[in-house]
Amino acid sequence: MAEEFTYKNAGVDVEAGNAAVELLKQRLKSVKHPLVLGGLGGFGGAMRLPRLKDPVLVAGTDGVGTKVLIAQAMDRYDSIGIDLVAMSVNDVSACGAVPLFFLDYIVTGKVEPEKVAALVGGVDEGCLRAQCVLLGGETAEHPGHFKADGDFDMAGFAVGLAERDELWGPGRVVAGDVLIGIDSHGLHSNGFSLVRHLLASHDIDLHGKFLSQGGGLGACVTTESASFLPCYEVTASVGDVLLTPTAIYSPVLHDLGHAGGVHAAAHMTGGGFPDNVGRAVPDGLAAEIDLGAWTPGPEFVWLHGLGVDEDELLRTFNCGLGMVVVVAGDAIERLLEVIARGGHGARVVGAVVPREAGDAVRYRGRLAL
Repeated sequence: MAEEFTYKNAGVDVEAGNAAVELLKQRLKSVKHPLVLGGLGGFGGAMRLPRLKDPVLVAGTDGVGTKVLIAQAMDRYDSIGIDLVAMSVNDVSACGAVPLFFLDYIVTGKVEPEKVAALVGGVDEGCLRAQCVLLGGETAEHPGHFKADGDFDMAGFAVGLAERDELWGPGRVVAGDVLIGIDSHGLHSNGFSLVRHLLASHDIDLHGKFLSQGGGLGACVTTESASFLPCYEVTASVGDVLLTPTAIYSPVLHDLGHAGGVHAAAHMTGGGFPDNVGRAVPDGLAAEIDLGAWTPGPEFVWLHGLGVDEDELLRTFNCGLGMVVVVAGDAIERLLEVIARGGHGARVVGAVVPREAGDAVRYRGRLAL
């Protein structure tokens, strides 16, 4: 019998893709927004723009790196989409813009409708947290692209809007400004290649309890945390802790913009403090960070216990601060109140000083590891 040459026999199941779209239509909530025109299923998403005097579009794009491999190993796909949204909307918000919409792209060896629905459901939840719209996306089936049919990757981008004269950046920063650090929710979505290397080197089981794993401090075992740092039940697994979704700061940064006094912000992603805080200060100035001003969460003490030294932690991970905001010295108290009302922990972690020599970021003290 002659071979039947069809798209499905070549490995692409269009019907499975359509089934995934139907599931998504039932579940997605962020698309129900007064500025959105039409619904899911068109060739493009359409959205009306709010009226501004001198509007500027701000766009950002990112993925979640090898954190997707942790999700695969744990067979958990409901939260990784939150990370995907967070990585882009936090960048856009750090410029002083308000995220309007997000688009996602998922590529997999074989479309499994329920798995795709879980992944995009997480993206939708991220958009709800960011107060933006999941305006569209794409799921692609690439047979032969990955080692296994169940493997996948995902990326996305966010577009935000701002008044031109209200954008933040190093051009607004002056000596004497103060650094406010806003707490992270664990590792967020950076440094996972190093994390996975540590897991393999120490033969750590993702399903094993986080408490006592790897010689680090382990988990916080209380249900309340005065410092707003994430606490884990004693039954939390290593994988549970590593899959904690990235914090989304868009709403609180929007509120800070209305309160006034913000000059710049740094989203703490890959490159840690040197690369990210360094981008928030201009030539001739430096950010002096007091490493003793906050207590890193147990994840970072755990990493330190597994062999990652302080310098490597600072240049790879957020070390407990997911966003660093550069503000005027006379705005500190009201901005800390705004952040607290937004449900985040924060404190002063440094100041902007003249850069006599050396790098744009320098440290005082040591992390409490």
